[in-house]
Amino acid sequence: MDRIQKRNESVQLHDVALDLQSAEQRAFLAQWWLSPQIAYWSRQPAVAGSSHESLPGIAQSARFFLSQDWQTARQVLQNHSVTWLIIYDPERAAENSAAILGLPTPQMPVCVILDRTPSRAPPFLSFSAQTGAGKLYRVVSNR
Repeated sequence: MDRIQKRNESVQLHDVALDLQSAEQRAFLAQWWLSPQIAYWSRQPAVAGSSHESLPGIAQSARFFLSQDWQTARQVLQNHSVTWLIIYDPERAAENSAAILGLPTPQMPVCVILDRTPSRAPPFLSFSAQTGAGKLYRVVSNR
């Protein structure tokens, strides 16, 4: 990825982060390498981060992105009271998640489904926005 692409990606992620801003604390789930900047811009808590203190959150986000069933995905969202879900570069998310968990990369993990076909999202996820950098879903019910 060249410098201009990285800059454009950063601007688009910043726009997504601004959509998350709220006076209330509303956790989001995104890939661990994106979460610190999104948390900074949105002032919202992230499930995953990039420090050693975030290892459990990194593993949980990897579990979500690599999941092949909606029940597992929903459980991760519920366990962390997630309000917002950011889907970005699903192939990379799946590959990195597989490496973190020591598992093979499935053909159609939920992150790929949510990126390619938002209409196939389960009832507990509501498609909210799309930028060139990714898709934003609101967790309708985390109960």
